[in-house]
Amino acid sequence: KPMLYIRGNFFIPDARKFWVKPSIKFLTQYLNKNEVDAIITTGPPHSLHLIGLKLKEDLSFPWIADFRDPWTTIGYHDKLKLNKRSERKHKKLEQQVLNGADHIITTSPTTTADFEKLTNVPITCITNGFDREHFPEVELDTEFSLSHIGSLLADRNPKMLWQVLQELKKEIPQFGKDLKIKLAGRVSNAVVKTIEDFGLKSNIQLLGYLSHKEALIAQRSTQVLLLIEINAKDTQAIIPGKVFEYLAAKRPILGIGPEDSDFFEIVTNTNAGKCFTYLEKTPLKEHILDLYKKFKERGLASNTSKISQYSRKSLTEKLAFVINDLLDEKSQ
Repeated sequence: KPMLYIRGNFFIPDARKFWVKPSIKFLTQYLNKNEVDAIITTGPPHSLHLIGLKLKEDLSFPWIADFRDPWTTIGYHDKLKLNKRSERKHKKLEQQVLNGADHIITTSPTTTADFEKLTNVPITCITNGFDREHFPEVELDTEFSLSHIGSLLADRNPKMLWQVLQELKKEIPQFGKDLKIKLAGRVSNAVVKTIEDFGLKSNIQLLGYLSHKEALIAQRSTQVLLLIEINAKDTQAIIPGKVFEYLAAKRPILGIGPEDSDFFEIVTNTNAGKCFTYLEKTPLKEHILDLYKKFKERGLASNTSKISQYSRKSLTEKLAFVINDLLDEKSQ
């Protein structure tokens, strides 16, 4: 707790604050000798935005502040044990960056809406995305497999899902024989224990850490992809990077998260699957049962569409337009 207090109140905005002055000095010399069209700073760490702010003030370069995560509304911000003075300083620095930039980039609609309340600077939402990879055909699992690819820690433990699977296993004996819960990556012991407590020990398969290629194969071979987010208001803006690899895998996605989660809209609009809040136990159970029936009758097919907008090529094109528009505006 003392270390967290020190980190929160003496390293503002973050522990990379000591990069700022030497970076400004070095980059000022570099920019005075080299032709550069614009500056883009990407954070967190948000200390990098302070570098961009000072360079913009001193050298008047067009500056884009790219926020891959929010600043004062990010989930762990409230856990930094900030005193009132430190909280005010964070908000002041955030305000200076948001108002000082020529353009702001965010990765989620929620962060965009939050920032629009704080500044009149133009904001563009450019999410993360996926690489188009030529991948050989992968055989689907013969079991009714529900796979989660990535860390599944104690605070991301969907007990409602395990309870639904327990109920279906009791109600439909064959369901229990066909069900396989495949977890790849770091999995909390608490999550494993919860699954076992719900009578699903024989259905778990822990895959451990996978290489990127192995992870892609696991995504493409499963019957259903699980997408789980923490049930908290401050996670609504989080769009896990795995969403986009899941889209590229073209397997049905089953998402669970807080109400109004930004990733719900992505999954729904691409027809990639269905998402549920932690209060929708009955609809979740009905959907899993429907998936299982289709799996048994004719096999689960993907109806994913309109995902090209999330390819990194398309997203880079969007960024290029932002840069070109900004340069055109500054040249007039």
